[in-house]
This record gives sequence, structure tokens and C-alpha cells, in this order.
Amino acid sequence: MIDWNDNLVKLIIYLLYGTIFIVMFLVLTLWRKKVTHIEFMNDFGSLAVFALLHGISEYFEIPRFLNWEPMWLFDIMKLILVSSSFAALLSFGLNVASAGIEENRWLRGIPHGALLMYFWFLTFIGVDIASGGGTGINYNVAELAQRHSLGFLGSIVTSYAFFELSGKINAIAGETAGNKFKYTGILFATYAIFEGLEINPIPGFPRIFYSCIIAIFITVSIINIFQLFEAKETV
Repeated sequence: MIDWNDNLVKLIIYLLYGTIFIVMFLVLTLWRKKVTHIEFMNDFGSLAVFALLHGISEYFEIPRFLNWEPMWLFDIMKLILVSSSFAALLSFGLNVASAGIEENRWLRGIPHGALLMYFWFLTFIGVDIASGGGTGINYNVAELAQRHSLGFLGSIVTSYAFFELSGKINAIAGETAGNKFKYTGILFATYAIFEGLEINPIPGFPRIFYSCIIAIFITVSIINIFQLFEAKETV
């Protein structure tokens, strides 16, 4: 029986979780270069930034289980990295949603404004975090705020973006190809529930366990999308 409260188990999970996103980043970066002839694939650069920053941020959770100090510094670094990654995720979704619609291009500035607002929010609780005093409640509040705002919004908008791309691909390459985008959209909607709203459906299992599984499926789904375009290019 796995003891999910054991620090070694938690360390391994966070190491795995961060590595999954680094793999996602490598897939997006290396494979995207092969399909640069497809215009909307340029927006996948923001998705790659999300994966890289989110992967690195999860590694900053590891010092907590190794009792490294000063812990407040690792906490602040993780807050900055995670919020920036969610802003990149939101940027991807809005870029896709506003593509080709000139009057909606202002939407692309929302992630930058939202990130600045979150950093502004951090300035009011950062003193307590940096002082290392108390129970760390302020860090928990800051983390909860970024997940319920930037995290949830970024995941939901990205889910919508993949559903929108699914409709366009249906008309171009058929329903089977479009379903690959739709499947990815469903995965990001699920990610919004577990990571953005921090829903834990089964007591006893940590939330990050579900996030790991979803991240793996998202990575595989993205690989399937890129393989689709490679196959089309070969034909």
C-alpha cells in the first residue's frame, strides 16, 4: 500500500510531474519545426512555453520535501513560474480563438494584464512569505488564487481553442483528424477541473496524481496531432 503522505513518495510524484511537462515541451518544440508550413501551428509556441515553465515550477516543490532553506525563496519562485505558465496557456487559447478576426485581437493582451494583476496581488502578501513567519497560509492563498484564476481560465480557454480547431480540421481533413483536436480539448477541460479548481474525486489520493495522468494523456494527444500533419505532409 502506497503511503501518499510519505515525503519520498511526494518527491517522486513531483519529479515525475515536472518531467512530464518537460517532455511535452520537447515534443512541442521539436515537432513544431516540422510543420511550420501550417499557420496556426505558430501559436503552439505559447503552449510549449506553458509546458516548460510548468515543468520547471514543479521541480521547485522538491526542496520542500528535502527541507532546503530558505523555503520562502522556493515558494516565491514557484508562484512566479506557475502563474507565468498559466498566462502562456491562456495566451495560446486566446491566440487561437482570435485568429483571423481583426476586431478580436485585443484579446491577446488579456494574459499579460492578468499576470500583472496577479503579481500586483503578490506584493501585498509577499512580505509575510519572505519573512518566513507563521503557517504559510499566505503562500497557500497565493497558490489557490493563481489556480482558480489564471489556471482555470487558461485551461478552459485552451480547451475551447482545441474544440474550435477541431471544427476547422473536420472540414479540411475529415472527422477522424478533427476528433484528435476534440480529444485534446476534453483533456484540457479535465485539467481545468483537477488543476484549476483542485477537485479531488477520491479521498486518499493526492490531486497531483490525477494531474500527472492527465498531463501524460495530453502529451500523447499532442504527439498524435503532430503525427497527423506529418502524415498529411508525406502524402
